[in-house]
Amino acid sequence: MKAYDQLISHLKEIGKLKSVSALLGWDERTQLPPKGAEGRAEQMALLATMIHSRFTDKSVGDWLSECEQSDNMRDRHSDFAVNVQETRRNYDRAVKLPGEWVEEMAKMEVLAQHAWVEARKKSSFAEFAPWLTKILDLKKKQVGYLRKNAQQEAYDILLDEFEPRETAANLRRVFDSLRGPLVELIAAIGNSSKKAPLEILERKYPTDLQHKLATEAAKAVGFDFEGGRLDVSVHPFSTGIAPGDTRITTRYDENYFGDAFFGTLHEAGHAMYSQG
Repeated sequence: MKAYDQLISHLKEIGKLKSVSALLGWDERTQLPPKGAEGRAEQMALLATMIHSRFTDKSVGDWLSECEQSDNMRDRHSDFAVNVQETRRNYDRAVKLPGEWVEEMAKMEVLAQHAWVEARKKSSFAEFAPWLTKILDLKKKQVGYLRKNAQQEAYDILLDEFEPRETAANLRRVFDSLRGPLVELIAAIGNSSKKAPLEILERKYPTDLQHKLATEAAKAVGFDFEGGRLDVSVHPFSTGIAPGDTRITTRYDENYFGDAFFGTLHEAGHAMYSQG
């Protein structure tokens, strides 16, 4: 179907722009010198507006409408139907967001990240607080652009981007059901005569040996180093750059073994999903 082929071709182009943005984001948090933050913020803002402009183009809506009338939509689990449905969901959301907001948010995410890194060095929340306020203000604007009615809970609107159709009310129900058993479990552990051998975690381990073990651990659980790499960042993360290129990071503390080891395993789990 011509409209579907045009849609997929357009989405692939947007995907390549997103991969460039992801690579810049990885570099920002692993290699970028502090003085490069302002320039990187401008670069990320430009890419974000380019991606947003291409994705919200009227032709995307036209292609979607044509595809939605196709007999190919009858099997809602087919690749055709799922691609159309998910693109429609994201498109309807994106067209409500002004390009100016997208640009400002992309810029602020970079600047706030670097402000957080500096504030973390000093353990100074006060230094980061103004940046957090700016991010929250932008998220509140986002809620305003996307809100369907006054009764819709703000967190439901933001959550829907990552967990479609999930609600804050249901999450509260889940967490409330876990609270009692977890409190009891923690109390039982605290009152137990058995104590964890913390000296295993807290003795001194050279960074180079921790890196070697973290690498072997990631390999052991299935992370493919032919399609990925492990680097260092202030806070561990995983990012899928493109097919065949998935990056993970960790951080090392010579006096606490758990940071690098468990952080690497955690991020490897995310990365293996991307590699799959």
